[in-house]
Amino acid sequence: MIRKIMNLNQFPPLANLPSTRMKKLILTVAALAAAVIIGLGYSLIDSQTGVLWTLVFSLVAPALLLARSDSNGLVPYIIAVWAFTPAIRRIYEWSYQEYNSVSMLSILPLLVTTTLIIPMLNKPLKLSPVLKGSLLCLSVALIYGLLVGGWKNGVAGLFDLANYAVPLAIIPYEAVRRSSLEVRKRWIICFVNVAVIVAGYGILQFFIVPEWDAFWMNEVDMFSNGQPLPYEIRVFSTLNSPGPAAIFLSTALVAMLINRQWRGFAGWFGVLLVAFCLIVTLVRASWVTLVLALLLLIFLEQGKRKWGSMLAILLAGILMYSVLLAVPGGDNLVNRFTTLGNLENDYSYNDRMQFMWNIVPMLVNQPFGTGLGSVGVGTKLENDGQLGQFGNFDNGILALFLTFGIVGGLAFSRALWLLAKLLWPPKLQEDSREARKYTILAFSVLIGAIAYLMFENRLVGVGGFVVWLIVASGLPEPKEAAGGEAR
Repeated sequence: MIRKIMNLNQFPPLANLPSTRMKKLILTVAALAAAVIIGLGYSLIDSQTGVLWTLVFSLVAPALLLARSDSNGLVPYIIAVWAFTPAIRRIYEWSYQEYNSVSMLSILPLLVTTTLIIPMLNKPLKLSPVLKGSLLCLSVALIYGLLVGGWKNGVAGLFDLANYAVPLAIIPYEAVRRSSLEVRKRWIICFVNVAVIVAGYGILQFFIVPEWDAFWMNEVDMFSNGQPLPYEIRVFSTLNSPGPAAIFLSTALVAMLINRQWRGFAGWFGVLLVAFCLIVTLVRASWVTLVLALLLLIFLEQGKRKWGSMLAILLAGILMYSVLLAVPGGDNLVNRFTTLGNLENDYSYNDRMQFMWNIVPMLVNQPFGTGLGSVGVGTKLENDGQLGQFGNFDNGILALFLTFGIVGGLAFSRALWLLAKLLWPPKLQEDSREARKYTILAFSVLIGAIAYLMFENRLVGVGGFVVWLIVASGLPEPKEAAGGEAR
């Protein structure tokens, strides 16, 4: 019975496995065993430290092996690490009833993502002139920001640099690897499937706040997350706050609504899960940029698919509105969004406008910028674990110019412009129809992310990784790989 349920007959005996697969299996088992042994070694000194390092090595080891073999599974694995590591951290800290504002687990996604560099070694970096110009402008901005930030903000500048630069690695990774459309399709489907799981946990979090999430909310002292009570929490799911959760879910929702092939294992049910979880994050900016991305997708789509996409979006909206009215507290959620039509009485909008007028004079007085590490979560490193003056920054455009100054801010803006130019679908008519789907998705998500800068800068950390992942999947298709075998 067990053999029938698990369908063990589909797996060949280990002795019959090809030598390369056998080597990979042995290496995987050896790496995980080494991680456990290292963790046990640390546990002889301190059991808590042992568990921490066991988690770290156990999550990094698979990435190293996947990167060493240039496996198609590397990017999907990195997606999962970005999505689930914050929840692992919360469970770990709750189990010891000890909150740490700066944890090794918080930089684990960055460590895992750096393994993208391994498959790029010893391969020629052949980039189109436009992509090369974009990456060069980003490099100028980041180097300038590091020079200023290293002088003013110390080690926080290096941490901030990693949050900007490491997620970006997926773009040159894809430019070097030149994956087929089939591989890129797997990336998007994996991303969507992970988003469905994130949404499912987020909905559970909304109705029944798990103890580890409540513990973290009480310790981190972030009032913007709401109260650690059912129906009163601003859902952040397996991510670390509502903002990153919203951009993760909204980006997945764009792909799910526009192409049925990208809806993952849950289909339309998954669309409803992701949409509902996005609503209960209460991040209205994500919906504004979501609508913008969808409108761009519909405008750029051709033929009958345009009308099919419009119908899918309309049906999803009707279903979600019906579900909201039936959910306890749903009327409060609806009211939260209706205030968008009455901005004069919207507290959040007025607060953002006041914040902007307070920051503009500071930008004028600091044309060279404050450097990396002065804005965002990196400020904790130089402020005894607490967010600094600009830890929460409600305008992404101003955040970029405050961080990088006029020179770096213009270089960063130029880089985004060049990326949009590279992905502009009408100039890629010679590409296959299938390839254009990915380019249109990438262009729309990128424009949505740029529009999001009016609210916050989500081009760092997990938000940056999500945006650059979709951009990488939509890079113009290499002609020699167009009909090739999926790698």
